[in-house]
Amino acid sequence: METRRDKERMREEMAARASVLTRKELEAAGEAAAGLVAGLPEWKQSRTVCLYASFGSEPVTDGLLRLALAQGRTLLLPRMAPDRSASVRRVSSLDGLRTSGLGIREPDDAAPPAEAAEADFILVPGLAFDRKGRRLGRGAGFYDRLLRGLPRKTFLLGHAHVFQLTGLVPSEDHDVRVRAVVTPHGVVRCRLR
Repeated sequence: METRRDKERMREEMAARASVLTRKELEAAGEAAAGLVAGLPEWKQSRTVCLYASFGSEPVTDGLLRLALAQGRTLLLPRMAPDRSASVRRVSSLDGLRTSGLGIREPDDAAPPAEAAEADFILVPGLAFDRKGRRLGRGAGFYDRLLRGLPRKTFLLGHAHVFQLTGLVPSEDHDVRVRAVVTPHGVVRCRLR
């Protein structure tokens, strides 16, 4: 299928571009995006947020995780299972995160289980996004399965480096779209139709 080949080519391109970023650049990108997220009306109105602990060449999310806790929001973080399923857990402190076999910081076994549908606001990682809300993940489908069937009120915000906001992301019917994308330079509202 051509779409799958196009996705794989884009994954390779985006991963290569991100791999040259320094830790300082990743932290600066995360801080800038966190400031923009904190100003969004959807963030201000949310009581329960599902974020993620960044890893690799993703913009660092630690500041936003701490902000959610400091503001008294219920913080949910995903856990990825070897069978490619994902679940979420409630987190009251970042001290309880462990590094999974995939190298991702996740809640430990003591964190209470939750449902993604409890979140008003979900921050979604990706290797690329476009202005129609299409998202390119790493290819395992964790987030597409986690986000499928959420209430319409749930605000899905893509989180990316500036270069990861592209003209067109190849997509398939099962790919879940985001409503907006935040980069260190701003927030882009997506046209979902």
